[in-house]
Amino acid sequence: MPTVREPHVAVWRLFDLADEIDTDRVAGTRFALRRGRSGAVRLEEPPVELDLGDHGFAGRGGRLRARVYPFGIVALAWRVRLGERLSWAELETAALELVGAPGLDAWMRERLAPLRAELAPALARPLAAPGEEGFYAVHVQGFEPELSADALMQELDLAPLVLGERVAASAQLRADLARHAFSYSTGDLALLGFDGVFIYDREGIWDVADLVEWVHAELLELDYYDGVLARALEGAPQVLRELGWGRYGRLARLRRSLMERRAEITEVQTRLAGALRITEDLFYARIHRDATEVYGAAELAAAVQAKLQALTAIYQMVSEEMQFRRSQAVEVAILALIALEVVWVLLGRM
Repeated sequence: MPTVREPHVAVWRLFDLADEIDTDRVAGTRFALRRGRSGAVRLEEPPVELDLGDHGFAGRGGRLRARVYPFGIVALAWRVRLGERLSWAELETAALELVGAPGLDAWMRERLAPLRAELAPALARPLAAPGEEGFYAVHVQGFEPELSADALMQELDLAPLVLGERVAASAQLRADLARHAFSYSTGDLALLGFDGVFIYDREGIWDVADLVEWVHAELLELDYYDGVLARALEGAPQVLRELGWGRYGRLARLRRSLMERRAEITEVQTRLAGALRITEDLFYARIHRDATEVYGAAELAAAVQAKLQALTAIYQMVSEEMQFRRSQAVEVAILALIALEVVWVLLGRM
């Protein structure tokens, strides 16, 4: 089995803290990918990156950093250097012990607490119960003896490192994982698993993990608004059933609420769609596209769109009902005026 050089493990936890964060009020540096053609990857409003210093957990020490996204997400990443050189078996053991360490989730939430308090002035409409997502990455810079990306896939069992558990990988599992493996050259490899990412990069660049972080941030934002839409759709039928002829004001409030919700979700979709644009880098474009499928962001985006269409249909139905009731009210008023005029004429003849 080969020896790996400069092995690292990084653990991510992402938290949805608010509807928006005014990143101009956050003191830090704007994030940028290290590799790729100039202008090929454009961030509409890059997140702000904060260095939170060294932190220890489970007998390991590592560097903690945060990225603050304008759409309300904060991503914490704790990166641990496992050593200068490790055998493949030692890397697997150390990585699995770290990502599966009891209490890791609670420890990451504790690291979030002081940062959340510091960010409080920049939070717009904070959430009482933040949503949460997580993943991890195993990163190595080289092998002894040297291995190409193709040789890695053929000679080593990468499944435990990206699945977070020791498994005897079947031919079917290997084939499934191979569909999510990407290489820019013979000296690098990115393998996307459901819980983890394996990165082999001789230059020590973490751009692939950064793209995966971005997808998880999108996923967390979409999940929040999927819940918002679900609650709106669940409540609308009950309101409609309770409406009587004397409840025009309640119908108007429902219509206004649906209109505001639809506008809000549409704005979020537009903002997410334009936040990251990959135009001239096929390698990063393929990784981003595949990550949205592997981690469910594409499926969730479709679910949000379906709910938004249902909400739009209810909005149109409510609008039509309001127009019908308005017409009915006008007709009743006209009939009342006619009746009043008739009565007035009859009284004048008496």
